[in-house]
Amino acid sequence: MLSCPHMEPKTLEFHRILIVKLSALGDILHALPVVSYLRRAAPAAELHWAVDASFAEILAGNPGIARVVPLPIREWKGRAGSPATWREARDAARALRREGYDAAFDIQGNIKSGLVTRLSGAPLRVGFDREGVRESPNLLFTNCKVRLLPEDRHISRKYLRVVGDLFDIPFDAGDLAPSLPIAREQLAAAGPLVRELLADAAPRMALHPGSSWPTKTMPPAFWAGAIRALRRSRPGLGVVISWGSEEERREAQEIRASTGGAVVPLPRLPLMTLAAVYRECGYVMAPDTGPLHLAAAAGARTVSVFRATAGERNAPAGPSHRFLQAPMECAACLRRTCDRDRECRASLLPDDAAALMDGLMSFPV
Repeated sequence: MLSCPHMEPKTLEFHRILIVKLSALGDILHALPVVSYLRRAAPAAELHWAVDASFAEILAGNPGIARVVPLPIREWKGRAGSPATWREARDAARALRREGYDAAFDIQGNIKSGLVTRLSGAPLRVGFDREGVRESPNLLFTNCKVRLLPEDRHISRKYLRVVGDLFDIPFDAGDLAPSLPIAREQLAAAGPLVRELLADAAPRMALHPGSSWPTKTMPPAFWAGAIRALRRSRPGLGVVISWGSEEERREAQEIRASTGGAVVPLPRLPLMTLAAVYRECGYVMAPDTGPLHLAAAAGARTVSVFRATAGERNAPAGPSHRFLQAPMECAACLRRTCDRDRECRASLLPDDAAALMDGLMSFPV
């Protein structure tokens, strides 16, 4: 339900629209369906997207986005208060205002995104209502609030609700799957890399075991067990392991040592090259982490493991994806640390993850 005092938004014409979704990787990928929806709902409008500069590359090739607006939010935060930061932020705000936006959609709902939305100068600034925002001061920066409905459990539905309530065009489950354009040269590089690492192994799967939350991850023994279990039905299985930190790289080596055969850590890759590798492999296993959603958006089939977050809300949507949810009564607690972390990890079995992946591999792509 839409609340826009003194406005009749459905009577407005949109020539230029700003989407504000600054971070993080997984959330930006979950928000990609908003572009497809707006292309249908406001086909004459030019779409711009304000994003943290560290994630700009995943939006740069999207044909539905006329301009990506990269903002060095992380860099500014690291040197907050310096004169240079204030000058850069002021110049960025002026540049936004010069675009002449008719509307800005804040689908992040925190203070940072609210500031960007307000500084855009858009007369119509749409965001979550009090129940939907992540940080309540965000409400100060929007003048059109959208109330989420009970069926908006999946995060992509929440984003689509904020945008869709301005228009008479409905969205459905088919609108939830993100699509990530990958350049031909990146796809051309991914094929030889995977073949070099895995030779004649088939099927091929990618694994990304890491996450920024300890309460989302599983130990290397879990992933190694899942690979061994999957090999019982897929003896030719080859696995590449992606990683994002030195700790994750060491875990990748531990998984390789525990499994042997065609299990190989990848080199460190740019995000879009990694997306191309995931598409080349066709199958990906991971916890709730940005690379999981990168793989789904790239077109890979996925099996994911959820503990501190809810698969019903965050897992990739559609028939090509499966997830395991920890069966603990306190699962989806959203806690980054927990006294019951070991018990929660033990509640999930590698054989179950392998069975889900085996099921996905049994159906033609």
